[in-house]
Amino acid sequence: MERINIRRIEVFQEGENVFTSNGISRVKVTKDGEIIAIEIPIKSTGISEIVDRFNKKAPQPPLMDVLVEPEDKLGRELNLTKKKWIKMPNFGDPDYIKAKEKHETDLGMKILMTGLAVELRDKEGNTVEDEEKKLEIMKSMGMTGDQFSKIVDDITSLTRWREEEQVQLLE
Repeated sequence: MERINIRRIEVFQEGENVFTSNGISRVKVTKDGEIIAIEIPIKSTGISEIVDRFNKKAPQPPLMDVLVEPEDKLGRELNLTKKKWIKMPNFGDPDYIKAKEKHETDLGMKILMTGLAVELRDKEGNTVEDEEKKLEIMKSMGMTGDQFSKIVDDITSLTRWREEEQVQLLE
Protein backbone atom coordinates (compact mmCIF):
# COMPACT_ATOMS: atom_id res chain seq x y z
CA MET A 1 0.00 0.00 0.00
CA GLU A 2 1.17 3.49 -0.85
CA ARG A 3 2.36 5.54 2.14
CA ILE A 4 -0.14 8.14 3.31
CA ASN A 5 1.18 11.69 3.43
CA ILE A 6 0.33 13.64 6.55
CA ARG A 7 -0.13 17.40 6.33
CA ARG A 8 -0.81 19.45 9.44
CA ILE A 9 -3.08 22.45 9.00
CA GLU A 10 -2.22 25.44 11.18
CA VAL A 11 -4.66 27.92 9.62
CA PHE A 12 -7.83 27.65 7.57
CA GLN A 13 -8.03 30.34 4.91
CA GLU A 14 -11.31 31.13 3.20
CA GLY A 15 -11.21 30.16 -0.45
CA GLU A 16 -8.80 27.24 0.03
CA ASN A 17 -10.05 23.80 -0.99
CA VAL A 18 -8.54 21.96 1.97
CA PHE A 19 -11.21 19.25 2.12
CA THR A 20 -11.74 18.70 -1.62
CA SER A 21 -10.87 15.16 -2.67
CA ASN A 22 -10.52 13.76 -6.15
CA GLY A 23 -9.48 10.50 -7.71
CA ILE A 24 -10.22 7.87 -10.29
CA SER A 25 -12.90 5.20 -10.46
CA ARG A 26 -11.88 2.16 -12.48
CA VAL A 27 -14.82 0.37 -14.07
CA LYS A 28 -14.59 -3.02 -15.77
CA VAL A 29 -15.76 -3.28 -19.37
CA THR A 30 -15.38 -6.31 -21.63
CA LYS A 31 -15.18 -5.75 -25.40
CA ASP A 32 -14.93 -8.78 -27.68
CA GLY A 33 -13.51 -10.88 -24.83
CA GLU A 34 -10.91 -8.28 -23.83
CA ILE A 35 -11.16 -6.81 -20.32
CA ILE A 36 -10.66 -3.06 -20.20
CA ALA A 37 -10.52 -0.82 -17.11
CA ILE A 38 -12.08 2.53 -17.90
CA GLU A 39 -10.71 5.29 -15.67
CA ILE A 40 -13.24 7.96 -14.75
CA PRO A 41 -12.16 11.10 -12.86
CA ILE A 42 -14.28 11.65 -9.73
CA LYS A 43 -14.56 14.26 -6.96
CA SER A 44 -16.07 14.47 -3.49
CA THR A 45 -17.23 18.09 -3.56
CA GLY A 46 -20.79 18.46 -2.28
CA ILE A 47 -21.38 14.76 -1.56
CA SER A 48 -21.89 15.02 2.22
CA GLU A 49 -24.45 17.80 1.72
CA ILE A 50 -26.38 15.58 -0.71
CA VAL A 51 -26.37 12.65 1.71
CA ASP A 52 -27.52 14.88 4.60
CA ARG A 53 -30.30 16.41 2.48
CA PHE A 54 -31.49 12.99 1.29
CA ASN A 55 -31.36 11.46 4.78
CA LYS A 56 -33.77 14.14 6.01
CA LYS A 57 -36.26 13.04 3.32
CA ALA A 58 -35.81 9.29 3.84
CA PRO A 59 -39.09 7.35 3.88
CA GLN A 60 -40.26 6.10 7.27
CA PRO A 61 -41.88 2.71 7.76
CA PRO A 62 -45.54 2.72 8.78
CA LEU A 63 -46.35 1.83 12.37
CA MET A 64 -48.32 -1.26 13.28
CA ASP A 65 -49.85 -2.42 16.55
CA VAL A 66 -48.08 -5.40 18.13
CA LEU A 67 -49.14 -7.26 21.25
CA VAL A 68 -46.03 -7.77 23.41
CA GLU A 69 -45.98 -10.43 26.10
CA PRO A 70 -43.90 -9.85 29.27
CA GLU A 71 -41.89 -13.04 28.60
CA ASP A 72 -41.02 -12.02 24.98
CA LYS A 73 -37.55 -10.62 24.37
CA LEU A 74 -39.04 -7.17 23.70
CA GLY A 75 -41.30 -7.50 26.75
CA ARG A 76 -38.25 -8.20 28.94
CA GLU A 77 -36.36 -5.25 27.40
CA LEU A 78 -39.34 -2.98 28.16
CA ASN A 79 -39.69 -4.49 31.68
CA LEU A 80 -43.35 -5.34 31.04
CA THR A 81 -45.33 -7.09 33.76
CA LYS A 82 -48.43 -7.66 31.63
CA LYS A 83 -49.41 -7.85 27.95
CA LYS A 84 -49.30 -4.49 26.19
CA TRP A 85 -50.10 -3.19 22.69
CA ILE A 86 -47.28 -1.05 21.29
CA LYS A 87 -46.63 0.66 17.96
CA MET A 88 -43.72 -0.84 16.03
CA PRO A 89 -42.25 0.14 12.66
CA ASN A 90 -43.24 -2.27 9.88
CA PHE A 91 -40.01 -2.62 7.89
CA GLY A 92 -41.61 -5.34 5.75
CA ASP A 93 -44.36 -3.09 4.38
CA PRO A 94 -44.22 -3.40 0.53
CA ASP A 95 -44.90 0.30 -0.06
CA TYR A 96 -42.16 1.26 2.42
CA ILE A 97 -39.70 -1.16 0.79
CA LYS A 98 -40.41 0.33 -2.67
CA ALA A 99 -40.11 3.90 -1.36
CA LYS A 100 -36.83 3.06 0.42
CA GLU A 101 -35.36 1.43 -2.70
CA LYS A 102 -36.37 4.44 -4.83
CA HIS A 103 -34.89 6.81 -2.25
CA GLU A 104 -31.57 4.91 -2.22
CA THR A 105 -31.47 4.78 -6.04
CA ASP A 106 -32.21 8.51 -6.28
CA LEU A 107 -29.44 9.22 -3.75
CA GLY A 108 -26.97 7.09 -5.71
CA MET A 109 -27.90 8.87 -8.95
CA LYS A 110 -27.43 12.28 -7.34
CA ILE A 111 -24.03 11.22 -5.92
CA LEU A 112 -23.01 9.95 -9.37
CA MET A 113 -24.07 13.14 -11.16
CA THR A 114 -22.33 15.35 -8.57
CA GLY A 115 -19.21 13.22 -8.18
CA LEU A 116 -18.28 12.78 -11.83
CA ALA A 117 -15.39 15.06 -12.69
CA VAL A 118 -15.94 14.53 -16.40
CA GLU A 119 -17.69 16.76 -18.89
CA LEU A 120 -20.76 15.11 -20.36
CA ARG A 121 -21.74 15.99 -23.94
CA ASP A 122 -24.77 15.20 -26.07
CA LYS A 123 -24.62 13.73 -29.60
CA GLU A 124 -24.00 17.18 -31.07
CA GLY A 125 -21.04 17.76 -28.73
CA ASN A 126 -22.81 20.30 -26.51
CA THR A 127 -22.04 20.23 -22.78
CA VAL A 128 -24.97 18.82 -20.81
CA GLU A 129 -25.78 20.52 -17.49
CA ASP A 130 -29.25 19.08 -16.78
CA GLU A 131 -28.95 16.13 -14.38
CA GLU A 132 -31.90 14.22 -15.85
CA LYS A 133 -30.34 14.50 -19.33
CA LYS A 134 -26.94 13.43 -17.93
CA LEU A 135 -28.53 10.38 -16.35
CA GLU A 136 -30.34 9.54 -19.57
CA ILE A 137 -27.06 9.74 -21.50
CA MET A 138 -25.21 7.55 -18.95
CA LYS A 139 -27.93 4.90 -19.14
CA SER A 140 -27.92 4.98 -22.94
CA MET A 141 -24.16 4.33 -22.84
CA GLY A 142 -24.89 0.90 -21.31
CA MET A 143 -23.87 1.51 -17.69
CA THR A 144 -24.74 -1.56 -15.61
CA GLY A 145 -25.85 -1.67 -11.98
CA ASP A 146 -22.44 -3.01 -10.93
CA GLN A 147 -20.63 -0.20 -12.73
CA PHE A 148 -23.00 2.36 -11.23
CA SER A 149 -22.46 0.97 -7.70
CA LYS A 150 -18.67 0.88 -8.16
CA ILE A 151 -18.48 4.53 -9.22
CA VAL A 152 -20.81 5.70 -6.42
CA ASP A 153 -18.81 3.69 -3.86
CA ASP A 154 -15.53 5.13 -5.17
CA ILE A 155 -16.93 8.67 -4.93
CA THR A 156 -18.11 8.20 -1.35
CA SER A 157 -14.81 6.47 -0.46
CA LEU A 158 -12.75 9.51 -1.41
CA THR A 159 -13.21 10.92 2.10
CA ARG A 160 -13.96 7.76 4.11
CA TRP A 161 -11.02 5.99 5.77
CA ARG A 162 -10.59 2.31 4.97
CA GLU A 163 -9.50 0.11 7.86
CA GLU A 164 -6.04 -0.57 6.40
CA GLU A 165 -5.48 3.18 5.93
CA GLN A 166 -6.36 3.86 9.56
CA VAL A 167 -3.95 1.13 10.69
CA GLN A 168 -1.19 2.70 8.57
CA LEU A 169 -1.72 6.06 10.28
CA LEU A 170 -1.15 4.45 13.65
CA GLU A 171 2.16 2.86 12.65
